[in-house]
Parts: sequence; structure tokens; C-alpha cells
Amino acid sequence: MLFLHLALILYQGQTVSTESVFAQAARAIAAGDYKAAEAGFKEVLRREPSNLGALGNLGVIYSRQNAPAKAVETYQRALRLAPNEPGLMLNLGLAYLKLDNYASAKLLFAKLAEQPSPRQLQARELHAISQLQTGEIETAATTLEALLNQPQPSPGVYHFLALAYVKLKQPAKAQQVFDQLLSKLPAAQAHYLEGRVWYDAAIFDRALANFEKASKSDASLKGLSLELGKTLVSLRNYPEAEVHLRKALDLTPDDVEAKYFLGALLVQQTQHAEGVALLSQVQLARPDLWGTAYYLGKAQLALGKPAIALTLLKEAASRAPNEAPVQYQLARALQSLGRKTEAAQAFARVSKLQLANNSESIVMK
Repeated sequence: MLFLHLALILYQGQTVSTESVFAQAARAIAAGDYKAAEAGFKEVLRREPSNLGALGNLGVIYSRQNAPAKAVETYQRALRLAPNEPGLMLNLGLAYLKLDNYASAKLLFAKLAEQPSPRQLQARELHAISQLQTGEIETAATTLEALLNQPQPSPGVYHFLALAYVKLKQPAKAQQVFDQLLSKLPAAQAHYLEGRVWYDAAIFDRALANFEKASKSDASLKGLSLELGKTLVSLRNYPEAEVHLRKALDLTPDDVEAKYFLGALLVQQTQHAEGVALLSQVQLARPDLWGTAYYLGKAQLALGKPAIALTLLKEAASRAPNEAPVQYQLARALQSLGRKTEAAQAFARVSKLQLANNSESIVMK
């Protein structure tokens, strides 16, 4: 902010032009100085509220800062000014994917896939991925099969086609895709992608086996530590999971996903203070995640702060009313505050949801 303030000081009686502010912000975003870039593009928008370039770049900044909800809001504002701009449509769809809002993403990618443009093949792939995530598995598989026959299909096509085959219980076809990956990509990347397929299919032992193969081939592969940590969390191997998640965060200190999983894991292991510190950062970046409110509430309750916990757990319960662990912690918070009638009602909801069959698992939700 100081940099921008200095840039706007009067010089020889003239204010720095809007074009100059935009150019400075563009240089800042290219250099990875997102705070200065954000301030610059906001200043452009203060002067010119309908500046499409400033809005688009602001959306990019929020996406890169793992703030997809803010990115969505910004891209929507930009699209109101240019409803059919392909780049904005693509970026908005990608932001929806980060929020797991596959239904909204699917509508955008379907529209973009029909427009002849250099983005058409990418839009078709992303549309198929959105279809896969919304249960249209066979339709998605058909599209991905066609994309596999295009020159130089992206690794994502292989990944999601294999996942579609796994979901369709066609293991032979899935194995063919995995074999193609091994023939076309370095071994570490091929095993990493296969591990991602098995993780997405919730077959965690096979995911772990492939991530470990990837690690033997190239332990420095980007994203591998995070995926190993997440998989080990799902397998309830918490000590090893913590090691990998801490490594992931060391490698990428701003990784919101790594902060979420490590923070939640620390709460599970009663390391509440550190867990709260990490999850509070996640809450600022991803206010859409009810899991963050849940784990923060659980930690605050353990730290003897039931009033703070209650607010957080009410938020989690409003977003995930059928999650028994959430209702259980909410009941405990109400009980701690002496609100016996409400606590009894919450405990009754827990019984109805059959807590034993709704065991707590750490996923990004």
C-alpha cells in the first residue's frame, strides 16, 4: 500500500495517470507482489468502475491467492460488462471449480465449449470434469475419450478418464489409461496422477502406494507432499501425515489446502493453539468452507471458550446440518454454557444421525 501511495503523490502539479497506475499494478502482478497489484487495480476501479482489465486482473490475483469466493464475485462483475468474453468465462469457471461448485462451472464451460476459440478444447475438458463431478459419469467418459484422441491431450484428460472408468467399475479400461500415462510421462508424474485418481475414488491404500512410487522416482515433485499427507490422514496414520503436511507447508507457505489439513489434523491431535492459528488463516482465505468453522469450534471448546465455539459450530451446523460430529460438538458447547434444553435437542439430533455411522474424517469441505 505504501508503494502505491508514493506512486500517487503529486509530481510537478500532475497526478499519476490511470494508465500509469494500471501499468504499475500489471508489473506488480507479474512480479508476484499481489498486495501492490491489488491496491493498484482497486485504485484504477475507484477512478474507472467499469475498467474491464482491472476487474479481470483483480480476479486473477484473488485466484492466485487462493481466495476463490472473492475471485468469483470479481469475475461476475466483469462478465456483466462483457457477458461473452471467453477469458472471463474460463476464469470464472475455474474459480467455481475451486469452490467445488461444479453445477455453476458446468453451465459456463458448456457455453464456452460451443464457441469456436483457442479455448474450446480446454472448455470441453473442463465441462467433462464438471459432468463427472455432478454424476454424469458416462457422458463425461465419452467426451474425455474423444479428447484423448486429440493431438497432445493434457494430463488432466488421462486423470479424469481413468477416474470415470473407476467410478463406472471398468478397471481394465482404467488400467489401460494408467499404462498410457506411464508410457507418455515421467514415472513420478504418472504414478502421482494415478494416486490422485485413487484418492478421488476414496481408495486410499492404492493412492498411497502410487504416491510412494512417485516419491521414489522424484521426491521433489510439486504437490506430492500434500497428497501424501492427505492420504495418510484418510488412512488415520496421523504422525506420518503431519510430517508430510508440514513439509508441504514449508515448500508452499501460502498453500490454503495444506494449512487446512494440517490445522484440522492438529486439532484432532489436541494441538489446539497451533491448529487455531492455521485454520484462522484458512477462514480468511476460504470463508466458504464449513469444515474450518467446525474444527475451529471444536478447538475453542477444548480451549475452554464455549461462547466462541458456539458461534463457530452454529455456522458449521447451518451449512452441514446432517453431519453428526458437528451436531455433537454443538451439543457440547450448548451444554458447557448451561443451555440444557438446546443441548438435549442437539444430542437428540446426534442420535438420529447415528454418530457411529458418521465417523469424523478430515476432508476439505
